[in-house]
This record gives sequence, structure tokens and C-alpha cells, in this order.
Amino acid sequence: MLKLVGIALLTALAGTVLKGQNGRIAPLVSLSGILLLLLFFLRRLGGAVAIFCDLAAGSALSPYLETLLKVLSCGYLTEIGSGVCRELGESGAASALECVGRGEILLLCLPDFLTLTKLALSLAGGG
Repeated sequence: MLKLVGIALLTALAGTVLKGQNGRIAPLVSLSGILLLLLFFLRRLGGAVAIFCDLAAGSALSPYLETLLKVLSCGYLTEIGSGVCRELGESGAASALECVGRGEILLLCLPDFLTLTKLALSLAGGG
């Protein structure tokens, strides 16, 4: 975690210094730092995701856990992407990406929602 904090602080410091000297290159330095942070984190995250998938594979809740993992991934990717867009001064693209991300999460959850709705109706005697 200390490496990640160090990378973030160096990126912020370099971006701040470069904004004063050469404003056009500062967003590229920030983007490079963000990508470096993500690469370090994704390498660490891979093992945890593998363990999560192994646990889910032997469970009756496997489809729901798979959906949960997809929704979390979609949420994080949307947040990171919109943050990068805002950093580059593209707030319209960031807002559009957030809207699309919310829609994608809705679409990912829709099959499970329909299954749960049918189950609730059958338990209530309506289906």
C-alpha cells in the first residue's frame, strides 16, 4: 500500500509542478501516474479475485456472486474512467460515462432481479 500512496503523491506533485510550467503536459503526467497505480493494484487484486471465484464456483449462489463481481468491476471502471475524463477537462464525457455505467449495472442486474421477482410472486401465490 505504501508504494501506491507514494505513486499517487508523486503523480500529484509532478502534476502540480507541471501545471505551473507547462500546462499541456500535466494531464499526461497525471494519466501516466493513474495508469501506473492501476497496474500495481490490478496485479495485487488478481489473487483475491481468483480466491473469490474459487469460493463462488462451489456455491449455489455462484450466479449471483458472479453478477456481484461484474457490477463491482463496472462501478470501479466507470468511476476511474470518469475521473480520468474530468482530469483531462472533459466533464461532459465523464458525465456520459457515469450515465452509461449506471445503465450497464442495471442491465447486469436485470436477470437476477427478474428471477427474484418471479420467486417472490410464486411464494405469494401470484405466479
